[in-house]
Amino acid sequence: MSVKDKKSSADITELHEEVAEDGIELNKAAPPSREGEQEVSAEEGTEKQESSADDLEKLQQLEQQLQEQQEMLEEKSALVAEYEDLLKRKQADFENFRKRAQKETQDFKKYANAEIVLDVLSMMDDFERAIESTESSKDFDALHEGILLVEKQIRSTLESKYSVKAIDAVGKPFDPTVHDAIMMEESETHEEDTVLEDFQKGYIMHDRVIRPSKVKVAKVVSPADSEEEEQAE
Repeated sequence: MSVKDKKSSADITELHEEVAEDGIELNKAAPPSREGEQEVSAEEGTEKQESSADDLEKLQQLEQQLQEQQEMLEEKSALVAEYEDLLKRKQADFENFRKRAQKETQDFKKYANAEIVLDVLSMMDDFERAIESTESSKDFDALHEGILLVEKQIRSTLESKYSVKAIDAVGKPFDPTVHDAIMMEESETHEEDTVLEDFQKGYIMHDRVIRPSKVKVAKVVSPADSEEEEQAE
């Protein structure tokens, strides 16, 4: 055998050895056996069980929350019903109060002047007694004195019980807040805008004018009138 043939045979032997070694390595890298597949399946089953347990726990928590919300809603509904009943009763009480206040207001307006009427009736009694005392005697002086007495009593009652006072106008400067000038007259003896005469007496109640005095007011004498008077003299 030549040297070349020996070398070829050696190469073939090495090639067989390399193939054998590669086979061993391929066997080592081969896919897992059935036992490995069973282990993977068991792990997947465990994970699914754990996931189902978590889902069940979440579902239970949701059911509990829904139950709590339902109970809270029932409490709120009961509270709303209670408030509605309270509101209806308050409305009924207010309506009764309004009707009662309206009736009291009407009664007050109807009988507010009762005290004044009683005072006037007392004055009427005095007038009747004064008239009766003069019917038989026909005494004018007695009648006049009785009327003055009644007039004094009326003024005293108005002032003491109702704070009504007469306005003193004659001889005073004209004041448009308390006087109502219905006539003017020239006067040489009085200053301009002096009240000369009180046709109808005015009255003040507390601090308010309830009726102004109707008065005659002085004005200055015009030059033409003065010349006529001097010529006449």
